[in-house]
Amino acid sequence: MKKSLLLTGIVCSIMLCACQNTQKGNAQTETIDTDTIIVDADQYLVMETSEGNITLKLYRETPLHRHNFVKLARKGYYDNQQFYRIQNNFTVQAGDPKSKGAARETPLGENDLDYTIPEEIQPDKFIHKRGALAMASYYQMEKSSGGHFYFVTGFKYSDTQLYNAENKYNKKLREQVFDSITNSSPYVEQLREYTKDSKRYMPKIREIKKQIVAATDKVMATRQQFHYTPEQKQSYKTTGGAADLDGYYTVFGEVIEGMDVVTKIEKRAVNSKLRPIEPVIIKKVREISAPTEQ
Repeated sequence: MKKSLLLTGIVCSIMLCACQNTQKGNAQTETIDTDTIIVDADQYLVMETSEGNITLKLYRETPLHRHNFVKLARKGYYDNQQFYRIQNNFTVQAGDPKSKGAARETPLGENDLDYTIPEEIQPDKFIHKRGALAMASYYQMEKSSGGHFYFVTGFKYSDTQLYNAENKYNKKLREQVFDSITNSSPYVEQLREYTKDSKRYMPKIREIKKQIVAATDKVMATRQQFHYTPEQKQSYKTTGGAADLDGYYTVFGEVIEGMDVVTKIEKRAVNSKLRPIEPVIIKKVREISAPTEQ
């Protein structure tokens, strides 16, 4: 976060470092009670904060995250929590249960629920546009935090920056395929055996790597490259957001009213750890019916 947001190559790896410092190596994946999930329905909530109210729409297409967020709201999990991390022109983040009534010197961002949520990443539908609601993650592209979330504020993108974001994500998808093939049989066994004496077996190791590259090329040839739609590009260019996070974290909702409140929170003075000097409090999160204009 010490560098400019234009240094997109490092944004994804450090964006949620506060969460990643938690001891979540043994976190369990949340078992969602599907009987309680409303099928094919968006849900709406109001987040009452010390700066004003924010109205949220949670997407029907991300039922696990939607259900989890509503469940926590019903339990009062977010009530009286603080926004503990604010990065201007990027995101504002909350979800630390120990932030309730926390003193200024109390470290925040390192506490969470004891489970994770399977990813529901859909960059073809839901991007990190300004006002997007997304879940933080300890395992990019795999699982989401149980309780930590963030609102996107972001900045306006150029065509070149959007191209770079697409390219980076497509490279990451290729890396996933490459790693999956590398770790499959018989490649993983052969590489494990040959690397015991890599100097002697270097020709064989090189040949195996060529085979893995060829197998990766074959898989990628069957898949479409990710590209933003014209509408998504227009949104990023005119309204802004955080395109460099697309494909890494689950976007499961958006602000439909009260973005001015999010902006007020974003503009609060912060310390060296990006924590607001004066606390910004989530008073309550409550369910509402669908707004009439929806």
